[in-house]
Amino acid sequence: MLDYKRHCNDICVLSGDTDELSRACLIPDEDQEESETAAKEWIFGLQRGGLPLYLASPENGMIFRKDICDMYCHGEFVLVPTFKTYLDTMNYLEGVKNRKESDTSTRRPCTVLASPHGLYRYAFIAYSTAACALEKELGLQPQSDEDMNGGITPVGGKPCVTGSDRFPVVECYSHPFSISVFADKAFSMRRRTPLTDQWYALTRRILEQWEQNIIRPPQWFLDDRKLEEDDSELSATEATGYCLLPSNDPVGAKPPTVVGDHDHDRNKHYWRKVGSWVDNVDPNAPDPNAPLPSEKDSKTTTARTKQSLQRSPLKLRRSHRLRAKACPYASASPDCCPYPPSPPRRAASALRYRDVVRNPPAWAKRVGEFPTPEFSSNDWAYFCHRIALNAPPAT
Repeated sequence: MLDYKRHCNDICVLSGDTDELSRACLIPDEDQEESETAAKEWIFGLQRGGLPLYLASPENGMIFRKDICDMYCHGEFVLVPTFKTYLDTMNYLEGVKNRKESDTSTRRPCTVLASPHGLYRYAFIAYSTAACALEKELGLQPQSDEDMNGGITPVGGKPCVTGSDRFPVVECYSHPFSISVFADKAFSMRRRTPLTDQWYALTRRILEQWEQNIIRPPQWFLDDRKLEEDDSELSATEATGYCLLPSNDPVGAKPPTVVGDHDHDRNKHYWRKVGSWVDNVDPNAPDPNAPLPSEKDSKTTTARTKQSLQRSPLKLRRSHRLRAKACPYASASPDCCPYPPSPPRRAASALRYRDVVRNPPAWAKRVGEFPTPEFSSNDWAYFCHRIALNAPPAT
């Protein structure tokens, strides 16, 4: 359990309180085998290397009032997927199961299981007396017939045990994968009954997908570049740093061992090139980034330094062609045009009418015609009303 820093929109999932909140981490961030990490990323619909981001997301935590969070972490009550949530989860897993090795199509994200409001529905199973009292105090909503799958258990297809509908429902943003992991730990701390075994079997079915390698990621996903890896590779010098050798070194130093193994023959002499460049730099050269000398220091400044630091004035060049176009009735005096005119514009004029019906923009030929951040006013006019802003008036 972590002490949670309050945010303006954070409330307790059960009571709705906004003070003294705590966050329960559902799937801990632990060291695990690379194969298990890749399997979770593939099943969860994440990119390669995206599991740490999921573990730190709101989908992997539960925000409760502090006393309620203590009860949840000690297993006094457990949240488990409803029968409907379990069926949706298993239907989602069918999309990543038994894929062909050549199938590189995009997987559905794990958030598709949520309702339009981003919430998931879980059954509230109370174990301790305090949890039962909390259930009565909160007045949670009962399970619907859809939550109960019409009274049929998803595993086995048999009628559910009598009393299964007495467990209320909780809606929250935590994902069923994370809820199932934490529920499996809570069930291990409490004595199970035929009534609670129905939901214990559901959580085990979900966890077995990656714990028993029922769903295995393809090889191309295992070889894919992770999110934390940079797109560029370090050269030999960037991997080892520069080893500068003084020119008057009578003994010489041993060349450093290159760590990078890419293009070793091409990069192995970089450290010698840097050393020769340093020897050719004039140590008495003025600093190009130094500020201009003041009047007090101008008497002691050498002529060479003054010449190197003196800035030459640069005359700004104006386009007289554009000025004449903007002011067509101004007097054309030769004295006002000391510079040659700017080269004429070769591109089409922005005011020229374009028939977007016969010649639509490039984005209109793409599938979906989705707007882009580079849309201009004409693009929005064509996207919304199929017109052009600079079109001639209809006759």
